[in-house]
Amino acid sequence: MVNIQARKRRARGDSQAAVFHAAAQEFAERGYDAARVDRIAVRARVNKAMLYYHYGSKQALYVEVLREMFRAVGARMRTIADNEGPADAKLDAWVEAIVEEAAARPWFPPIMLREMASGAAHIDDATFETMNGVYLGARDIIVQGQRDGLFRDADPLLTYLTILPSILIFFARQRVVSQRRSVQGLAAAAPRQTGDFIRHMQLSVRGILRKDV
Repeated sequence: MVNIQARKRRARGDSQAAVFHAAAQEFAERGYDAARVDRIAVRARVNKAMLYYHYGSKQALYVEVLREMFRAVGARMRTIADNEGPADAKLDAWVEAIVEEAAARPWFPPIMLREMASGAAHIDDATFETMNGVYLGARDIIVQGQRDGLFRDADPLLTYLTILPSILIFFARQRVVSQRRSVQGLAAAAPRQTGDFIRHMQLSVRGILRKDV
């Protein structure tokens, strides 16, 4: 009996993960309005009843795709900000973490760019609060660097808004280049390695915040 129940729990967990990833791909490719629950269910190889069982609605599923990213990044940001160490090293770790999390979720940048373009039409207040946790980690690192004399007197929010779109656009571009053979021969369209992008962003962010001597 215990083994049967355990198998059922694993099956439910597997189907929930399948729905999540199928929905993430559907939303990334088509956007919220054009995404269809029927297609998500087919991608996930479940029936629509199972999809609604796990998430309740298309809107709830969409919000969970966004929140999953924000929770993961926010947790890493908070750990980095609260640890001991100099602010410039924390900033490097912050950049590395957010790039790594975006790389692990190739669906997230196109979804987020669409949301930004639409005025965040499908993001509720609770999701905004989860998003805010990502910013707060960056803010605390920047404030520490300013307090310790490492960073100039830059507005933390404007600095954050300078960094984040670059990361989203990088991965959105990587997606385009990988899917369109017609542009792969162009030098400007050649894919860049994630590690190279991390180092570039770390140097760029340090340059933005470097205190003038």
